[in-house]
Amino acid sequence: MKIDVLLEPDQTPDQLVELAKLCERAGIQTMWLQNYMSNRDAFLSLVPAILATSKVRLGVCIVSAYEMHPVKMANALFTLNEYAKGRAGLVIGGGGEWLLRLGMKTDKRVTTVRESIEIVARSSADKPLSYHGKVFKAYGFQPKYATDPAPLVYAGANREQMLRATVAAGSGVMYSDMPRGLVQKTTNTVREVLQAAKRPVEGYRISNIWAWHIKPDRETAMREARRELLLRGWLDPWYTESFLSVDESDFITQNKGAFYKAYLGRSGVVDGVPEELVNRLIDNLTLTGTVDELEAKLPELDAFGAAGVNEICFRLHDNPAEAIQLIGKHVVPKFSGRG
Repeated sequence: MKIDVLLEPDQTPDQLVELAKLCERAGIQTMWLQNYMSNRDAFLSLVPAILATSKVRLGVCIVSAYEMHPVKMANALFTLNEYAKGRAGLVIGGGGEWLLRLGMKTDKRVTTVRESIEIVARSSADKPLSYHGKVFKAYGFQPKYATDPAPLVYAGANREQMLRATVAAGSGVMYSDMPRGLVQKTTNTVREVLQAAKRPVEGYRISNIWAWHIKPDRETAMREARRELLLRGWLDPWYTESFLSVDESDFITQNKGAFYKAYLGRSGVVDGVPEELVNRLIDNLTLTGTVDELEAKLPELDAFGAAGVNEICFRLHDNPAEAIQLIGKHVVPKFSGRG
């Protein structure tokens, strides 16, 4: 498995330069930057980092199909890719905070995401694209400047309907917080879709975003993990029932406000939820522990590789520079074969 990292969008362009250099030295394949509504533009923020590096890929994750027309996505991506000389990437999905904060309707959500990926992935300098979709249309789109090696275009998808609609449209798929108990079934679906579309499985990128909470001491690691639990698949029963009972998953759903409070208040205190239950969420949805425990915890990732996941994208939170250095020292050599 190749190793990627996904950064919070609160880094300045200057900080992204230094983090990208660290990623390059660490042997990390791609440094992704989150795209949130109230933060700097992710495409523009990555330009200085791209100019300061030569090997590491850099990309934006995730752009919602509802926030930006796919032709505009394509131009932004191709411009970034021109700076990067073919090292840029983009993950296209259907939601996130954008739907909530912009009050947007999600009619034809699966179709909207699929058409967005198709338009971006099919656009090229070689010939004009005419696309007549149910949601989007484009007439004569031909970015003649886009002559570098094609950027990567991933579908941001987890569930079967979205997977079946989008997997064959791009160069890869990126799951988010896919638990070990669901990853084999999910990846089997990806393979079925590729085979039906007569696309080779070999070379197709299958990635899973996985929360990284490895810290010098256990309490710091556990506090960060508890604080961020709300984001782990939004603690939806579809995820949690793969390792909790139905009653336990229902309890988590009924007490989601406690996780929301822990996240917003940055406290890591999940009031009213038994510690044992919180710890099981952490064990099954994150990689959490001390630096001394890291080597012993790496086998937790083997289930992803065995299921066919060929990229792990570690979701970093506090002190990303420290995390990147640890990943380069302990994880990249084991999973990427770099000694």
